[in-house]
Amino acid sequence: MALKKINYLLVIHLSCSLLIYIKNSFCNKNDTRCLSNSCQNNSTCKEFSKDDDCHCSDIANNLDKDCDNGKNPCVSNPCQGSATCVNTPGERSFLCKCPPGYSGTTCETAVSSCAMNFCQHGGVCHQNPVHPMCICPAGYAGRFCELDQDECASSPCHNGAMCQDGVDGYSCFCVPGYQGRHCDLEVDECVSGPCKNEATCLNEIGRYTCICPRDYSGVNCELEVDECWSQPCLHGATCQDSLGAYFCDCAPGFLGDHCELDIDECASQPCLHGGLCVDGGNRYSCNCTGSGFTGTHCETSMPLCWSKPCHNNATCEDSIDNYTCNCWPGYTGAQCETDINECSSNPCWSDGECVELSSEKHYGHVAGLPSSFSYHEASGYVCICQHGFTGEARETRHDLAFWHFMADHGFNQMVF
Repeated sequence: MALKKINYLLVIHLSCSLLIYIKNSFCNKNDTRCLSNSCQNNSTCKEFSKDDDCHCSDIANNLDKDCDNGKNPCVSNPCQGSATCVNTPGERSFLCKCPPGYSGTTCETAVSSCAMNFCQHGGVCHQNPVHPMCICPAGYAGRFCELDQDECASSPCHNGAMCQDGVDGYSCFCVPGYQGRHCDLEVDECVSGPCKNEATCLNEIGRYTCICPRDYSGVNCELEVDECWSQPCLHGATCQDSLGAYFCDCAPGFLGDHCELDIDECASQPCLHGGLCVDGGNRYSCNCTGSGFTGTHCETSMPLCWSKPCHNNATCEDSIDNYTCNCWPGYTGAQCETDINECSSNPCWSDGECVELSSEKHYGHVAGLPSSFSYHEASGYVCICQHGFTGEARETRHDLAFWHFMADHGFNQMVF
């Protein structure tokens, strides 16, 4: 009984000692209550006077007054190598996502067997004495074939072509004018023979130019030049186009390559009997004036009286080869062209004025005489006497009847 009591007291004493030790280990005053490792995951321990306990918090929204807000456990980079650290929500822990070939909590263990098939992109695992290795397919590299090689890095495409990377290869997209796998071959646009009609083709970058012969035009020299475009033919001629030339169909009356020459229809002297030839456009005319002939070519003899050769209203009579003019009294000459001057002998006395009745220059303008001229009464003369005189002419012949006629008509002149 005494032994049991001793053992019981000993257990109580040891338990109290253990509690005191634990208390003094974690939260000891004077930097003995909060030890440096008492709070894990980077939490902070604070000392308070109200109790001797240490409280730690691991979540951001915990309002525990004893410790600061919790921090991300991945900040310290616990995962090794290229492993990815993932924080586990609600816990003060983390998870390491290991790359192929590694395992363990922090990915610290290298896999030594190909059984896990950690090679990527179709890589083949090869067992090595130290650790397995991946034999990568074309286009991939890296220990685990995780890297896609950039085949365009070496700039294999030329002449401004665009390079597109692919799996174990690349493609070059050429600019116009180039071809080939690397766009290093210039395209010869003249190979297809685009120029027509024996034109010369000039190859250029991305294009071609046709040098046309003189008779053709157009981009490919496919158009024949129209030589009649400039209207080279004159005087209404018709232009006929042909290959490399043209011809002018002249209108009647014109000659020459361009119908520039006017034919002289009078060159053959078609007008007869001295008629005047007048040249025209593809025609002529004969002026027969003064020739005594009429007709198109002055070939017809014209009656002499048709030309009205007699003057002073004389009557013309044709004969076989001549004509005769029948003059009115007071006129004479072959064509009655001469006015007989009855006043030339000064028949009027006492300074009387003599006026010829056959002269139109005076007759009708002298006061008291008839106002209109008449060839029927154009013979003779009239004496206009001075004031205070009357009588006959020099011959003293007195025609009483005629004087009475003149008196009856209000005249005091003597007419002979």
